[in-house]
Amino acid sequence: MTTGQPDLAAAWDRALAGTSTVPRTPAEDRGLFAQLADWITHLPTEPELVRKAGAAVASALIDANYTQSASLSVTLVLLDEHLADRLEPRIQAALRSGLAAGFADALRERTRAEQESIRQAVLSAYRTGEARFRAVFRNAALGIGIADAHGRILEVNDAFAEMLGMQPARVRGMELKDFKRPSDPPGYWEAQERLLAGDGAHYAAERQFIRPDGTVIWTQMRSHTVLADDGSVALLIGLFEDITTRRELHARLAHQASHDPLTGLPNRRELFEQLEQLLREADPDERVGLCFLDLDGFKAVNDTMGHEAGDRLLTEIAHRLGEVTDPDRHTVARMGGDEFVILVPHTDGPQRVVDVAESVLTAVQRPVSIDGNSLTITASLGLVERPARGAAATELLRAADITLYWAKADGKGRWALFDPQRNAREVARYALAQDLPEALERGELFLEYQPIVSLTDGVPREVEALVRWNHPVRGLLGPGQFVPVAEETGAIIALGEWVLRRATADAAQWPPGPDGEPVAVAVNVAVRQVREPRLAEIVADALAVAGLPGERLRLEITESAIMEPGDGGQPALGMLHDLAAQGVGIVIDDFGTGYSNLSYLRRLPADCLKIDGSFVAQLASADSHPSSEAIVTSLITLAHACGMSVIAEGVESHEQASRLAELGADAVQGFLYSRAVPHERVPELLDALRSSGSSAQEVLR
Repeated sequence: MTTGQPDLAAAWDRALAGTSTVPRTPAEDRGLFAQLADWITHLPTEPELVRKAGAAVASALIDANYTQSASLSVTLVLLDEHLADRLEPRIQAALRSGLAAGFADALRERTRAEQESIRQAVLSAYRTGEARFRAVFRNAALGIGIADAHGRILEVNDAFAEMLGMQPARVRGMELKDFKRPSDPPGYWEAQERLLAGDGAHYAAERQFIRPDGTVIWTQMRSHTVLADDGSVALLIGLFEDITTRRELHARLAHQASHDPLTGLPNRRELFEQLEQLLREADPDERVGLCFLDLDGFKAVNDTMGHEAGDRLLTEIAHRLGEVTDPDRHTVARMGGDEFVILVPHTDGPQRVVDVAESVLTAVQRPVSIDGNSLTITASLGLVERPARGAAATELLRAADITLYWAKADGKGRWALFDPQRNAREVARYALAQDLPEALERGELFLEYQPIVSLTDGVPREVEALVRWNHPVRGLLGPGQFVPVAEETGAIIALGEWVLRRATADAAQWPPGPDGEPVAVAVNVAVRQVREPRLAEIVADALAVAGLPGERLRLEITESAIMEPGDGGQPALGMLHDLAAQGVGIVIDDFGTGYSNLSYLRRLPADCLKIDGSFVAQLASADSHPSSEAIVTSLITLAHACGMSVIAEGVESHEQASRLAELGADAVQGFLYSRAVPHERVPELLDALRSSGSSAQEVLR
């Protein structure tokens, strides 16, 4: 036996002890459950084969006379407890399905055999005498009713009378048609009439009876005819098995398979089936909507208050969703975790779905009391609304899921409506992210360089490396079109290292200026690169391979990367100091647009601060706001107080350059001086700037 098999066999034996309808010896039971446990612990890996194995186990239980529905219920619970950690969910679901179906099939076949035996006994009793007939009635576990050729009930046994909730004497003499009900199966009474007319020998169906006290009984019924010596129908025998408990068990199993056990809401599979049916049966002009909801910050609830508190929160949210939706018009389903979907059929435009979303947001945001704590949580919703005809369930759910993450990205606690154009842009961005690694290998990316000019003497002492992508389909792409995508997907690590190595290699080839001073190269470093533990090591290796001194490399690190609150978002100061120890300059890029954590700024080994171009654009312009110049002045004063020089980017006019010089900026960068040029033209560009003292555009044209 494998690990756990003896425990399962013993537990199974104890759980079903004494429940067989025929007495069995302890040795017989031990042998049975040892065999069944061996089957269970050696299940195949294919779901269809697992279902067959489950059916075989159920058939063995029926053969051993464990025919009560409780035997199946106990078995299912027992196997869940013993196998929950050993079987993946799809295998466990296949096993449960096979057990339930196999139990029902085996019990049905056993019942049919018993019914045929009883029918033969009744036929024999009818032909041989009253005493034999009464003996069959008394010993039969099935309900038996006998009618004459005209449909008048001659006899019923106690088991059938109990099913009807009536005394046998009251049933005798009644007509079959007295039991006609609207719930009878289609064609039921026509089949009975054909049997009484001699057209056919038997008929089977599931039939419902309602007792006088209102109790509903479901039976599996089989009708058989008994012929007289002349071949005419003498009797109609009905054999009835009470399957009420079995149907209830099947209904519970079906509900469990289609509903979430925690909230009681329909699960993903049930929602998908309802949506597919709705789309399949939709009229040509019918529309449908979905609201895909995800709780904001739910993980924090689980982490701080525990999973039980999280479960109670989910249950409360499910209750509130039910309160603000119409059960006759909407389906609220739990997709898993903290995700819910609301199906809104028969819409007449997006506003119907938006109204549902607004109600949901209001309901979710009400404080929830958990363990004496008042908890306020928000949700984000992705909405989709479109014609139902021609739509696919998977595509609708995908669109709603995508839109949910738009709402998250836009700030959470809100809804977003699916926009085909935005989706097309997102798809294009994703395609770029997928193409980027191969683009590096194919040599589609290249660098251009823009000069940074001193305001003191007009001499360019460094250039900034700017990456470009010569895309084979979309043409020339600037960094703003693909670098953010690379940052989101993590491709920025490989891209950033390529830029660093290419820039240092290019810079090593440029000759020094007339004053003998070599030009430095500035390379942008993304947030993910800053948090890469090997950054200092990668920089050192790039410098060594290129043969470039560290003093000729400057790393531009955005303010958000080095000043984001929280220990997890801050780069290691030791790593930055290691870079500075190599002689590498540290530049704080886009300063003024992020967190501006001044206390942390003082601790950084940065030697330069770069003012974002959005501030520079407001200088020396007709619509300039008075605060713009004050902000620039403050930034320059702050940087100088911290011992850092100041570079202002985005300079496009002589007026801006002059005003920045007056305010104390040290250097400037922008189209006033030059656009970015390929690395082989950098020496020419630098010479042009040194000789002209201002713009090189005319020289390089």
